Amino acid sequence: MNLKRLTAAGALVLLTTAACSMTTEAITQKPYAPSDGIRVHLDSDVVFENLMIISDGNGEGVLYGLVNNRSEEAVTAEISGGDITESFDVEASSHLNFSTAELAENDELILIEGDFQPGYNVDAIVTAGGAEAPATIPVITACASGYEDAFPDAQCD
Repeated sequence: MNLKRLTAAGALVLLTTAACSMTTEAITQKPYAPSDGIRVHLDSDVVFENLMIISDGNGEGVLYGLVNNRSEEAVTAEISGGDITESFDVEASSHLNFSTAELAENDELILIEGDFQPGYNVDAIVTAGGAEAPATIPVITACASGYEDAFPDAQCD
């Protein structure tokens, strides 16, 4: 008698568990940007990756990210909106990373003036190759791990 109840309970648990996996999509099957920045697809050939603004909250920020150009032609990529107006020439079948450690060491990061407060977002338009898309660019604190190079003098507690 106990064996029948145990078998029935086991079958019920197995069916319930199986039903859960049939109704829930696997999260890993959805494309997402596993970073602090955002990904903006302009078309199948041009993608802005890990786009964000690093700020110490004192009236300036550093534009971080890269533009990936998979097309067979060079493109001019542009970000505009709020206090941002930046343009980049990206060669065919290549990418342009404007947030490397080497750029930080040489003080060649893209510094932008404006009231960029960590935790806020900046609405912008990104364009390249005749396509455009809206982008809500997050503002990340310069005190976050991995971004200290953007503002070495930031007052972090």
